Amino acid sequence: MGFFRFRKSIPLGKSFRINLSKTGTSLSAGRPGATVNVRKDRVDGTVGIPGSGLSYKERFSNRGCASVFIFALMLSFALAGVVAWAH
Repeated sequence: MGFFRFRKSIPLGKSFRINLSKTGTSLSAGRPGATVNVRKDRVDGTVGIPGSGLSYKERFSNRGCASVFIFALMLSFALAGVVAWAH
């Protein structure tokens, strides 16, 4: 039996993206080959070979407090990048 998935990615400059899915929202930072993804409940890192389909994913944290701190830090960098890009 199958199921439906929903995923939308909104780029914020070269290194940041907001990811929307039916399970929630997250913020990704990085470039093809290495990214960090922060959700409300966890922080994941992925390293791979772009274009090959090969990657390795590691969960850095399951704690909400760490995720909130890293999310706030990444959001501040993203906003600073948007402000700098707008000028």
